[in-house]
Amino acid sequence: MGNISDTEKQRIIDALVKHGATKPCPRCDNQKFTLLDGYFNPSITAETGAGLGKEVVPAIITVCSRCGYISTHALGALGLVEKGKNKK
Repeated sequence: MGNISDTEKQRIIDALVKHGATKPCPRCDNQKFTLLDGYFNPSITAETGAGLGKEVVPAIITVCSRCGYISTHALGALGLVEKGKNKK
């Protein structure tokens, strides 16, 4: 994984809190989540298959510490990516 710095992790956590992403896990009601130590960049394309898309959605993933439920959060929606920076 990517080894996000502690400073960057705190910036992401602060953005999640600011945007109201503080509710418990929708599957098991647990309050504790882990922020994975890397970024997730799924590509956006109009084609099927394994080809690379022209745009990516920079994101982070949180995982429920009890049941493992995964949630994905787009960094742009959290105000953590400059507009236009997700083009390949």
